[in-house]
Amino acid sequence: MSTGIERPLFFENQILGAADLTASVEHSRGQEARHNRYLHLWGIAYGLELNGEDAEENNESFKKITLSAGMAIDGWGREIVVQSEALSENTFAQLQLTSGLNAKEAWYPVFLVGKDQPAQQQALSTARCDNSAPSRKVEGYEITFRRPGEARNPEEQGGAKVADGPGGGGWKVLLGFVQLNTDGDKFTNFKYEVNGIGRKYAGVQADEVAARGGSLKLRTQTTPQANKPALLLDETGDGLLQFGSLDALGRLQPVFSVNAKGDVKAEGKIIGALTTRNVQIESGIATDGMVLPLPPGITEKQVADGDAIVQTHISLRMTGETSPPGAAPSADQWGAFPLEAWVDSDRRLHCQARWFRMIGGSLVEDHPAACNYMVLASVKETQP
Repeated sequence: MSTGIERPLFFENQILGAADLTASVEHSRGQEARHNRYLHLWGIAYGLELNGEDAEENNESFKKITLSAGMAIDGWGREIVVQSEALSENTFAQLQLTSGLNAKEAWYPVFLVGKDQPAQQQALSTARCDNSAPSRKVEGYEITFRRPGEARNPEEQGGAKVADGPGGGGWKVLLGFVQLNTDGDKFTNFKYEVNGIGRKYAGVQADEVAARGGSLKLRTQTTPQANKPALLLDETGDGLLQFGSLDALGRLQPVFSVNAKGDVKAEGKIIGALTTRNVQIESGIATDGMVLPLPPGITEKQVADGDAIVQTHISLRMTGETSPPGAAPSADQWGAFPLEAWVDSDRRLHCQARWFRMIGGSLVEDHPAACNYMVLASVKETQP
């Protein structure tokens, strides 16, 4: 029989020892840590924002940087609860991180680390006089700093065994980065991301997510904000998946929808990589001298290298004009017919119309015209 997780049991008239009571607390802490560790992703859960206040001392400008209250969950499943606190230049100086670096240019990572700390002994204790051990423990934290580059690979901080609890602390949660003055004794700036490395937020590990009311919405902010993207899965009617942005009231304004039957509705263009036997089309109106655009997904390099096949179709566009451009208003009747409508090897449109006066003379004029165009493109099939 395998060894499982042990929990204490109590019975009437039992004499309880300290280990029995401690085991009751540790059993609950272990359950919570395993839940956080295996059903959630570690990171910042709430708050913990860096804020900077401009200040000046001895004619030198700097920032007083504070960390707002909040909570994080570390990689062991440990909850780290933080009250608002100022970042300490003294703590930074004691770590001696600026050696060999330009303190003014470097960005130093700021970490939150959970750790158990002894609590102050109660003023009145029922313990024996010769036993001065504290009867409380603080699930505390520290804010610390590291050298540039030490924020990489945050997942590689050691793993817990499956039955372990929250441990004694030590997992580093990145809060952001700070810069200092030349002497390294005053903060001058802060930001949340450097070289693509930034804060990690707590999440959920799940292979299935279920809604209770028949509608599931995903959004990018903790509170609904206008013009922020969101995704909605709704079972109404045939079922609907919608993507769009939220309005001022938090309602989704979809720009892309697909129902359970596979019917797709998109407000914009559908653009994707063009594959063999797929044809992309670009159409519109162009005037004489314009270069016809390629369809989405096709590049000029593909055309130049012969990897894409392009075909064009054009037709003269006569939109009801009764006289050539620039003709003086008169009672004369004009007629027109296509003089030329073709596309050269650079996809430049050559479109001319010939106008002639049907009454009052034989005046003939040639003018640039507009054409309806359609450009079709496909990728050539490669030989194995």
